[in-house]
This record gives sequence, structure tokens and C-alpha cells, in this order.
Amino acid sequence: MHPVLARYLDERPWSQGRTRRMVAGLHILQELARTGVRPVTYKEFAEQLQPGLAPLAAGRVLADIGEFCTDAGWPNVTCFVVSAATGECSPGCRQIGDEGPVVARERARLAYGVHGGGPLVDPATVDATGR
Repeated sequence: MHPVLARYLDERPWSQGRTRRMVAGLHILQELARTGVRPVTYKEFAEQLQPGLAPLAAGRVLADIGEFCTDAGWPNVTCFVVSAATGECSPGCRQIGDEGPVVARERARLAYGVHGGGPLVDPATVDATGR
């Protein structure tokens, strides 16, 4: 796992499930940024994160990811999750600042896809504890 992410998680008194979902969600969104795939809906994100997870429950995960990205200075990949009804970004995306979701998506695509130098979650290191 990336040392910045590991240190951040060590400072949080989260349950194993919450930690695991945050790390898995971050990995999913980094892959979307890397591959340049269109944004996904809450429902699609929730299903990829944990089959049967309610889309509303994914909101907490997105908020955790957004807070981490802001704190760590990583591209905020929560801008890749949108409402199916409105096409608007997730609440976690509010932390991207004034640049807006379109610019944030482009920044993430450049970091993870085009330049390939963005800090990544290493999925091989994620176990049942999320670390």
C-alpha cells in the first residue's frame, strides 16, 4: 500500500470494513481515471465496491475518499461518480475546490492515465483488513 495512504489510515479509528471499502473505492476510481472511462453512477460504483451495497451507502465511502485526496494532495477521483438522474458529482467531489468536476476529471486522467505517475493504491496489498 502507498505509504501516504497507510499513514492516513493508521491515524483513523475506522472499522476494518470502512477502511476496506475506502481503499477498494479509491482503487476503483483510480482505475477509472487511468483508463479514461466515463463517469459511473452511484449505483454502478456501489455495485463494483460491494455487490448488493446500496448506492446511498456509497456516499460515506466517497466522502472518505474525498477527504483523503484533499488531505494528501492526491487528485480527487470522486469526480468520477455522478447521479444517474442529474449527472452531478458526488458530495465528496465538493472538496475539489473551485476547479469543478470537469477540470478535476481531466487532472486525474492526466495524473493516472496519460502521465501514469499518480500515486496508486496497490491492490495486491489490500487484504481483509483494508491494509
